[in-house]
Amino acid sequence: MSYLANTYGTVFQPAPVGDLVADIEAILAGGAVNASQADPDDNVDQTAGGGSVTSADFTSVNGVCKARNFPALAAAKELQAQLNRVAQVKKFGKIGVDGAIGPGTLALFRAVQTAAAGAVMGDPSSCAGVAADADVLSEQVKAFANSLNAPAQVSAAVSLSYPSIVTKSGKTVVPPDAGITGDLASMSTLERLAIVGVAGAIGYLVYTGAKRRKGRR
Repeated sequence: MSYLANTYGTVFQPAPVGDLVADIEAILAGGAVNASQADPDDNVDQTAGGGSVTSADFTSVNGVCKARNFPALAAAKELQAQLNRVAQVKKFGKIGVDGAIGPGTLALFRAVQTAAAGAVMGDPSSCAGVAADADVLSEQVKAFANSLNAPAQVSAAVSLSYPSIVTKSGKTVVPPDAGITGDLASMSTLERLAIVGVAGAIGYLVYTGAKRRKGRR
């Protein structure tokens, strides 16, 4: 998972720029394939049980929960989007919407859960406690965001990680609707290194800009 929200402070920073180390790892890893190249036995277009999202629809990779199929990925992304709606109203730092549930998502989830005062369930002590109920929790966060009159659509934190799933067979698969970010999956190592350089420059500029603004207060 990658969020340009945590490298230079907590999730509550007003100008989040994220976990650059994770971004670099994700970009250089490569190896992703398009949905058409997914193993048919992985059943990427349906949940493990054929219905609601469960723990069987996610796998944990270095403490980050990655979806095993596209419905679970969509549920995780929707949860992140709803969390960002609350974040905008409450002035919390936003997260990237890439469907990977890790430290950034959990930190914001805890903040939203506290603010909701019992209206949002879930166990954010680990990614599994949130991912397993991503679709249900998304609806709860959405209801809370609506009660705050949050905008229906808000911007997300910038993330260089493309939304992807890790299938039962171990393949990293990019969804059909990944758009330009999904193109990262087919880039050469040299091209990905170039993007890492740009990301580092952006992160540095945002960080130094935030420090200058703080110094003028």
